[in-house]
Amino acid sequence: MIAVIPRVAQRRLGLAVRTRERSLTRPAPSQVTLRPALPLLAASFAILFVVVGGGIDTVSVFLNALAESEGWSRRTLSLGISVGVIGAALATPLVGLLIDRHGVRLPMTLGLAFLAPGFAILVGMREPWHFVAANVLLGPGFAATAMLPITVAVTVRVPERTALALGIVGVGSSMGALVLAPLLQGLVAAVGWRGTYATLALLVLATPIPFLLFVLPRGRLQRGRAVADPSQPSLTQGLRRPGVLWLFGILVLPGLAGFGLQVHLVPLLSDAGHSAAFAAGALGAMIGVSALGKLGGGWLGDRAGPLATLRLALALRTLAVASLALASSPLVVGGFVVALGLAVGAEVAVAPVIALAILGSERFATLFGLIQLVSMLAVGLAPIVPGVIFEASGSYAGALVFWVAALLLALGIALRMRLPAPASAAAGAPGAGLAPVAPPTTGVSPLTSR
Repeated sequence: MIAVIPRVAQRRLGLAVRTRERSLTRPAPSQVTLRPALPLLAASFAILFVVVGGGIDTVSVFLNALAESEGWSRRTLSLGISVGVIGAALATPLVGLLIDRHGVRLPMTLGLAFLAPGFAILVGMREPWHFVAANVLLGPGFAATAMLPITVAVTVRVPERTALALGIVGVGSSMGALVLAPLLQGLVAAVGWRGTYATLALLVLATPIPFLLFVLPRGRLQRGRAVADPSQPSLTQGLRRPGVLWLFGILVLPGLAGFGLQVHLVPLLSDAGHSAAFAAGALGAMIGVSALGKLGGGWLGDRAGPLATLRLALALRTLAVASLALASSPLVVGGFVVALGLAVGAEVAVAPVIALAILGSERFATLFGLIQLVSMLAVGLAPIVPGVIFEASGSYAGALVFWVAALLLALGIALRMRLPAPASAAAGAPGAGLAPVAPPTTGVSPLTSR
């Protein structure tokens, strides 16, 4: 009987049977709990809260303090920040390689070894170039301590409800900026920037240590009970997987548009007739809304799928940026803040899940680090294009067109993308995404924090 069934029909029948088997053995997303992952999630949240939210996102507090108290030019201080971003970008592929070979503990320890002398230079600096020199160390230090290791650890070690897990830990950086920025500003007024840098250094260096010792995963990362691919694909083979070029597009283009807008938002809104306080408040409000976007995007990504969630987020983000053509209206600005915050937060939650599906788990950190290199370099260049357009035209209208065009292109790429089917991964097909995971026997995906 089976012999007379055409081969195409046999393959379809087999796929249907395997899909039915997975639906019977794997719990629905609503039935899966993140309880086994709580130690890892708590550690990741705390590290992002202090290291990223405090160490990176509060830099404007110190730029203002240094410019006012020391009289250092903002151009030199901005150069230091750019040096840090470029240093983090260049270090990211090496950090990814270390994660794939040794796990997250070694690169995070090396990151702290870079951060310690970097903060020492900040505390003792006497000349503007000292700030630039400090960021040569701080950029790679932040990249190795928190930025890539936390994303990779959560993405790989939480095989179910991954997007929600990423959203939860991503809230840490948003909340860190909201809480620590005003606290550090008050500390600058009380003890000066030097004492504030010393306090921040202690927080940033001390927070990851207990989690490194007792919580974060030991050894190489593995996705649940994923079956390792004995062929160990090379970097060239990994970058040739189907969908990798699309992945570059959906990660690089939004970064090119997003950071440029963030840097120029306050002057853009000021030119539209709003006060500087209103413009700064809008920028700060986006951080708070993005925290909700990370949670909501993670929840939706686990139910509707990460790619569908990304498409929705990019569409919402494009509409939000386009609405700035009417930025003179406070109501429009309010809608922009809510829409952009939700969209950016959702992208943060689902982008690593999409990357894992395309890149596979064997060399995920290395390949993702290479893509992050390009993305971060684009972020470093992002403020330049709007500045050039404004200087040439005296208006941000051309910059708006550039931002919307970049986001539309990213949305078009997302609409054309297709993620590898889990069945192809199980069969070891080229370009397969997630490695096969054994069905849990207790209704909870296997995950240990060590």
